[in-house]
Formats: sequence, C-alpha cells, structure tokens
Amino acid sequence: MRFHWLFGVVRYQIGIPSTSEAKPDSKRIPAKKTGKHIKGTHAQGVFALLKQSDFFRRTIRFIKDLLRATHARDLYLRLRIGLGDPADTGRLWALLGPAAGIATNLRSADVHIEPEFMDPVLEVESHGEVRLIPLQFIALATAFVVSPTTLRAWRTLHRSNA
Repeated sequence: MRFHWLFGVVRYQIGIPSTSEAKPDSKRIPAKKTGKHIKGTHAQGVFALLKQSDFFRRTIRFIKDLLRATHARDLYLRLRIGLGDPADTGRLWALLGPAAGIATNLRSADVHIEPEFMDPVLEVESHGEVRLIPLQFIALATAFVVSPTTLRAWRTLHRSNA
C-alpha cells in the first residue's frame, strides 16, 4: 500500500506480510462484563440524535457528500471467501451476494466477490487509486457541524442530558 501526499512530495509505503499467524497472547486476561447499564450512555445519545428526522437527513447528506469527495479511479477488488461448511458459506453469501451484484455496476470499480463452498478461505486482491483532499473534508465537516440542523440537535441532546 502506498500513500502519496502533497502531489507526491511526501511518500510512504506500507508493507503487508503475505502470511502470518497470530500468536495467542497468554498475558492478556479477558475483561469481565458486569451487566450494569449506565443511564445516559454515549450510544443512547447518538441514537436519540438520529431519531430526529431533520438531523438524520442532514447526516445522510453529509455521508453522501463525503463519498462524493472521495475520488477513486481504477479500483479492482477480488474477494474469495469461504467458511468451510457449505451451509455457513451459503448464509454468508445470502448477505454478500446482493452487495456483489450492486458492486458489479459501479463505473470506477471492478469488483468480483466469489464464494468458496468447500474450503475455509479468505483471499483479497486489490489495487487502485483513491484520492482524498483534506481541505474538502475539512470544509464538509465544518459545514455539517455549524449547520442549524446539527446545532439544534446538539442543543436538544444537551438539554435532555442536563
């Protein structure tokens, strides 16, 4: 994976090892779940914000704007996936199959998702070019944060938590 910034002046390459096995870390002790529910958690606040129809529409528009600001060219993705059990792979393909059908219609991408029903496998082959212009993202984020809809939603959330 290569990262280019400032018209290629700053270049950084990230190497991805071809095969590696994760070693279990015997020092890590899993955290115990207490089952206690704290009133006013962060997730509840986010869901309360998204229940407001104006804020939900503004958030969807913001996500669409971010996707439009991402300039992708010549993308290629080949994904071969299998779980070993044909029944489990069939269930997974029931979720991924429609996405594969939609992905084949993308103009700037060549996407192939293939199920493998007999062997457990995950193969990913990908290349392409994605350009992100930081000033565009900063401008979109600023416009989202200072929009009247967002300010109204945050004010409502703040009042309900106070």
